[in-house]
Amino acid sequence: MRCDPAPVPGAGELVAGVMLRTAREALGCSVRELAEAAGCSEGLVRRIESRELDPTLDTVERILNASGLEVRAGPAAGESRYGGASPDAVEVARVRAAVETERALREDLGASAAGPPAGAQPRWDGEDPAPARCIGAAEGRGDAGGWAAVLVRSAIAEAPGGAEAFAAAVGVDAETLGRVCSGADRLSVGELAALLERAGTGLRVRLEVYDDHDDGLHLSAVSNPQRHRGIKTRAEEIFATARPA
Repeated sequence: MRCDPAPVPGAGELVAGVMLRTAREALGCSVRELAEAAGCSEGLVRRIESRELDPTLDTVERILNASGLEVRAGPAAGESRYGGASPDAVEVARVRAAVETERALREDLGASAAGPPAGAQPRWDGEDPAPARCIGAAEGRGDAGGWAAVLVRSAIAEAPGGAEAFAAAVGVDAETLGRVCSGADRLSVGELAALLERAGTGLRVRLEVYDDHDDGLHLSAVSNPQRHRGIKTRAEEIFATARPA
């Protein structure tokens, strides 16, 4: 999908490639090693890093997950560590330190390496766009549609005037915006950044060590949905009746 009007030149077109390069420098791995771990071709990684391909944020995360990293993202303005022509040395050092700390902790505890547990991610053919990873167990949590859909819905929720005003600000009709919010149209990283910039905010991304908490909840809910529904119902009852002490 290509949003109309076209993305603003310079808006987010470097982010995906710089994220992958930052991750590789922090992990100390080659393009081939990163691709083999992710189950995709070297060509896909090289095309993203060279800016030949502007992928979805879901594809970027899928490439990184198998190596123990994940994407954190939100609709927020501010300086990006991933917007330059090459990886930021301070950011590479931060990610490397986080990875080394996690490795040491897992070795000390005898735990497996960071990364998604088996069954937590849908099948992937190694091409862009990658299917959205199922995040969390709660029914109706609003994670469907992939990263772009989640972030655009979040931006609309925070925007004065709601979806109608948001659509007018970014220059798309209600039907197009609805397809983005549902995940029917999958925005690339550059398109997503441009859309959020036109809305008066921006795309903030950050690399972190993979946190499998949400995936653990998801797998637990899948294996025992009746128990999960009971826990969910009781939690809702407690919060609904909670009173300040």
